[in-house]
Amino acid sequence: MRHLLSILLFLSCLSGISSAQNTIAETIFRLNYNQKHDSAQTLLQQEQSHINPIYFAVLDIDGSYWKNVTGTDTPNYEAFESVLEKYNPENAASDEEKIIQLITHSYRLRYQLKRFQLINAISTRKKTVELFDELKSKAGTLSPDQQELFSLYHALIVYFDNYLKPFWVNDKQANMDEAIQIMEKLSYSNQIIVQTLSSYFVAKIHLKYKKEPEKAKVHFAWLVKTYPSNHKFSEYFQECE
Repeated sequence: MRHLLSILLFLSCLSGISSAQNTIAETIFRLNYNQKHDSAQTLLQQEQSHINPIYFAVLDIDGSYWKNVTGTDTPNYEAFESVLEKYNPENAASDEEKIIQLITHSYRLRYQLKRFQLINAISTRKKTVELFDELKSKAGTLSPDQQELFSLYHALIVYFDNYLKPFWVNDKQANMDEAIQIMEKLSYSNQIIVQTLSSYFVAKIHLKYKKEPEKAKVHFAWLVKTYPSNHKFSEYFQECE
């Protein structure tokens, strides 16, 4: 899901994360989104023993996606695929392993959609939705802040699940519109990671899927201001112009 993508703290919080880990993860996240990937990867490896495995997986995969796929004009698809394979266990047993598997599925789906591998994307989408349905019962124990992250991830799943449905499905467009409204609301979150991810996803949907550059421009303007070293955000903003 063009998405997820970026599931950062909702999934992590299910395992009970300390504020210190949260701070480290946010620092790495900011480095990646300012496209300082080498610095982010160095810090990630240095702090591995102090970072929850779910956080580590998301930051590692998300950083590689930005470095090798979406944030570059010279993509290295093999490098990104090798990172995905690191988090692809044959049999995920614990909730933590299943969450990491869900993260991996979601990035793989985003990657496959970007590369127009539609047959593979349909298969990955099925696995992602099934695993999400298995895990979503955990959401009832989340705090209000964590619920925001759950809402973002859920909205992304709903949007891209319906996007891949045939055009004649009756509630397809209504479900997609509702998901976009949720992401729009979350783009004004007080949590920087939620705000960043929501802004990025809703902006890309408006620009690339709905062909509404004026709506996308508002979000890309904020992203450019917040992450001035990210040249892709600047390119998207100019595209909206």
